[in-house]
Amino acid sequence: MKQRAPLVVANWKLNGGTDLMCASVASFVKKRFKAAIGIAPPYVYISDMVSFLRNSNIMVGSQNVSKFASGAFTGETSAQMLKEVGCGFCLIGHSERRQVFLENDASCHTKIERALAAGLMPILCVGENSQQHELGLTHDILYRQLHQALDGVSLQGQRLCIAYEPVWAIGTGKAASAAQVQEVHEYIRQELGAILGAGVAGQVDILYGGSVKKDNAAELLAMPNVDGLLVGGASLDPDHFAEICAIANELAPHQEAQ
Repeated sequence: MKQRAPLVVANWKLNGGTDLMCASVASFVKKRFKAAIGIAPPYVYISDMVSFLRNSNIMVGSQNVSKFASGAFTGETSAQMLKEVGCGFCLIGHSERRQVFLENDASCHTKIERALAAGLMPILCVGENSQQHELGLTHDILYRQLHQALDGVSLQGQRLCIAYEPVWAIGTGKAASAAQVQEVHEYIRQELGAILGAGVAGQVDILYGGSVKKDNAAELLAMPNVDGLLVGGASLDPDHFAEICAIANELAPHQEAQ
């Protein structure tokens, strides 16, 4: 049995609306979880989601955060603003942000520091694309992403998560095998030890994201270095996502809900 409860995070991306919020909240009514559950809706729904879930132990977070603290940056939202409206975490460096909006490891580093300074839990997303995967460059890509984003970062007791999301598996239905995921997560843990120190690295949750569904959730969560899941498409079906959360709940240590 793992010492920490699994963390399951829903990333709605540019999807959803009031109907999805209401259906999602309804699927969690009167439920308390030993597993840690988080939902990252689009920006405009964050405040409503925080309000709807105020009597639950479900976290609400952001899909992104600005690398700027304030200033003339139209369309940006700072870490402090997110914290003030009730966010507990933020995704940083999601593959779609890297590919579509050309975000890089340097900006991820700045965003992580902004998030930590505001009291948000950063979830740094890392992973290789299909070409890099086929060329056997997975470790090289992860090494660069982890070191450039985290070198010099001081957690000072704050929580950090890493989400491994192989780009070739996102939205393709081609989830990595549990054995593949375990091997990569073990490598990530090793590099976190080199960057942050072994003691700190052991406290970092490493999530898997990439075509996660209720059918593979249990097998993935059973892997020693898989501490949770980042769920994309399946989180847009409230009943499906609730089933994934129930699976995580069953695998959580038997203790009071967090």
